Amino acid sequence: MSIENSSNKSEVKVEILGKEYKIKGNESPEYIKNIASFVNEHMKEIQEYAPSLSTNRIIILGVLNLADKLYKVQEMNGKLKEDNNKLESSFKKILSENNKLKEQNMTLKEEYEEFLDLIEKGELG
Repeated sequence: MSIENSSNKSEVKVEILGKEYKIKGNESPEYIKNIASFVNEHMKEIQEYAPSLSTNRIIILGVLNLADKLYKVQEMNGKLKEDNNKLESSFKKILSENNKLKEQNMTLKEEYEEFLDLIEKGELG
């Protein structure tokens, strides 16, 4: 794999299923190479599983497989965001309740101190 870089665009030569491609992108050359390697490994897995398939069919199956994985990750991400929002809301409620309890505790401490003062002064009972 070779790399050229001009005006913040990376250009990388990569190999996927034995064919060389020149890829241009805004990401770093290392990132582009990693993505190409990921795609190549995925395509090779399909090729090993079904060696009689044409390259075009391997690519179509590979794209569908990767799209399926992406879709599932996006769905999971959406659910995680919802869960996070619920947890954040619960946390805020608990924090608010905690603050109320702290205030009540301070009030009770003050009342207790006043009660002890009254006992000391003999003003009770």
